[in-house]
Amino acid sequence: MGKLTEMHFNGKAVIRAVAAAVSLLMLVPASFAVADTVQSPEASVESTDGLPPNPRHSWETSASQSASSLDESGSLSLQASSSPYWRNGNFYDGKGALFAASGMKVADISEWQSYSNGKLVKNIDWNAVKGASGVNGVILRVGYSETLDKSFAYNIKEVKRLGIPYGIYHFSYATNASEAKAEGQWVAKTLKSYGATNLAYPIFYDLESWSWKSNGVTHTSPSDPATNQAIFNAFASAMKQAGFSDNSLRIYTNAYRLQHELNTDALHRRASWVAQYGTKLQYPYPYNGSDLGWQYTDAASVAGISGPQPKIDMSAFRNPCTQGATSTKRPVYRLFNPNSAKHHYTVSSQECQVLVNLGWKFETTAFYGYQTSAIAKLHDSDVKAVFREYNPNDGNHNFTTSVIEHETLASKGWKAEDIAWLAPLKGTTVYRLYNAYNGEHLYTTDKNEYNTLPRYGWRQEGTAWMSL
Repeated sequence: MGKLTEMHFNGKAVIRAVAAAVSLLMLVPASFAVADTVQSPEASVESTDGLPPNPRHSWETSASQSASSLDESGSLSLQASSSPYWRNGNFYDGKGALFAASGMKVADISEWQSYSNGKLVKNIDWNAVKGASGVNGVILRVGYSETLDKSFAYNIKEVKRLGIPYGIYHFSYATNASEAKAEGQWVAKTLKSYGATNLAYPIFYDLESWSWKSNGVTHTSPSDPATNQAIFNAFASAMKQAGFSDNSLRIYTNAYRLQHELNTDALHRRASWVAQYGTKLQYPYPYNGSDLGWQYTDAASVAGISGPQPKIDMSAFRNPCTQGATSTKRPVYRLFNPNSAKHHYTVSSQECQVLVNLGWKFETTAFYGYQTSAIAKLHDSDVKAVFREYNPNDGNHNFTTSVIEHETLASKGWKAEDIAWLAPLKGTTVYRLYNAYNGEHLYTTDKNEYNTLPRYGWRQEGTAWMSL
């Protein structure tokens, strides 16, 4: 399209009409206290074949802690603990504070639920898991080091067959960047070979503390944050070179390690799945608040899982489609369809969640418009309407503040979907790009993204509107 034209509002009546239309649509502190999930490497496991052993968690909650609770400073109390709990789809910590509105209950699964001493005991009944458990998704272990999890082939086949939302985790035994690169190449190749590319949850690099022996040599996990940073960077680089998106690559670990071995700003930005068993999550999650996962227990029961280790890890993930709103700001969510390679934008948490359930990938809160409740307080010249149109022929949505563009597209067969949200006249610039290959427009506040995409055929179209 050509240069965007502006539309200003004249009159409170228009603002009220817009409010009605909009209502129908629809990150590291230097240190922090952690005490309940103690990091203590197991005694070194002796390997008989020279390969890393099949890991369980390399940390655990002690018996004394399981019967205790934490005070506000993170110190242990000898009083009976108050456990986190679910109520009406929301997840609360043991003190009754809301952790996840419309949260997602997510189980993580490995061969420990099906195999004992390397032999199959009982596979998971995934029909029962989907039908009766109330679990919203699962994170499957693909393997450890460069060894395939024995149950992965069966589990990935079943969750794909049943349409169960899933993510992936991989336990790292890397001690340096070279080994991490090899792990990343192995994970990428393995996921592609099993068609595990349309993920609802991220790919988590499991960075824990471990120790094992082989031929009298003891191998231990790196304790230096800089080394662990290099390890993650090498893993992520290998995955991205294989075609996996950077946004899908995250870290799983426990709260103690984030204070010590993983205490760098860059690693905290990636740590969006954190284990800590106790009253509350003693981790300030400065960067991953909207989609943070808290693994709060290792003793959950789920229908359909009754093998050698029937008690499983369970996590509460925040639903990004319900996060970020304030009394003034209304978040505009950006989603990506891995099948069509197109993006969509919406202020509706309901529409966002429906698309995620259909396999769209939640990418980010792209920018902010005005909250409906704030519109009545605005002056006539404070806002612009962002119109939304839909092309039934190619599935593209278009967003524009130009009345002329809006009406022109409607005359050419696009479906006019009225006002998507209200944007401020001043704030952060939202840039617009156009992809002639598939007809898509992309909107971003990221100047680097705006300047990089033209290398891949996108055309810069200047400022679309502003963000709060």
